[in-house]
Amino acid sequence: MRARVLRYGCEFAGTTVMLLVGVTAVTFMWGTGSPVPLVEPPALRRFLTGLCFAGGATAIVYSPLGQLSGGHLNPAVTLAFWRLGKFPGRDVLPYIVAQVGGALLGVALAALAWGEMARSVRYAATAPGDGWTWTGALVAETLATFALVFLIFVCINKPALAARTGILAGSLVVALVTIEAPISGTSVNPARSAAPAVLVPIFRDQWIYVAGPIAGALLAAVAYRRRWGATTVCAKLYHTAKYPCPFETCGYRLVKAGDTVMREGEAGDEAYLVERGELRVTREGALLSELGPGSWVGEMSLLLDEPRSATVTAVTDVQLRRVTKDTFARLLAEDPHRTQELLRQLAARVRDANSQLVARR
Repeated sequence: MRARVLRYGCEFAGTTVMLLVGVTAVTFMWGTGSPVPLVEPPALRRFLTGLCFAGGATAIVYSPLGQLSGGHLNPAVTLAFWRLGKFPGRDVLPYIVAQVGGALLGVALAALAWGEMARSVRYAATAPGDGWTWTGALVAETLATFALVFLIFVCINKPALAARTGILAGSLVVALVTIEAPISGTSVNPARSAAPAVLVPIFRDQWIYVAGPIAGALLAAVAYRRRWGATTVCAKLYHTAKYPCPFETCGYRLVKAGDTVMREGEAGDEAYLVERGELRVTREGALLSELGPGSWVGEMSLLLDEPRSATVTAVTDVQLRRVTKDTFARLLAEDPHRTQELLRQLAARVRDANSQLVARR
């Protein structure tokens, strides 16, 4: 229970910081009486605003707060991971409460800090742009959130992109703010819009910023499952060995230096991809090889349904990505580089076996 409360607290604090930074950016770029010189054209000003807003969110994802909670900072993201079965149902409501509460505190702190200047931009409240109806704004929010959440799903599932998920998602938000903000204000986050709306107060059309992002996120979950027929590797946006993943369904395995990954002779129904760290492979005490990032381990048991042929221990702290029979074919199809690495390792084993046969003659 204590660990869960810690996650809720980190999600609350992370959303607070994100909104404080974001509302401050809007205030200084658009507020009356701002000391920042007027930036023209408006598209450039929107770009700089989005860069600051998204930059704050990205920093939280990579910070200890984001690594401890998963770094969602957005009810739509949480609901999308729940829809894919990667986020526990018991935590959905507490996370959303933490996100909305954190957003309220972040906006309140910005209002307290910047006073009239923040009030002049309505604390960064979102509303349909001039000349746009609620229909246009709703469609824009749905599509923008769909794009954001689908990008997150794709990135965290590709080893080459996983560590950059926060950066890529933040970059997309910057582009959306620059291009789409005149239509709906670019919320893509119900908590981000609800908080300033409560403080202004302004409630007209605010349902758009709940319905649109949630619909877009859930559609992204459905589209992702239909495209790849599986779920994401985890609901956490950035993994490191320092902060273990809080989610039980995580597709990663973290192993400390000196610990055993697998033992010779034991049954095995999953293989691993080495994401970070070094492994030592031995058989009957004799060193066979050392494996680093990009290498496969345990693939023979997975392919042949045979016991483990060697013992594998961690030389350093290691992050491994689990590969099961259900995800094996999909991973090979999605990542040709990983396929090449597997074939290279298998070819090396055949070569070594041939060398041993020749030596015995």
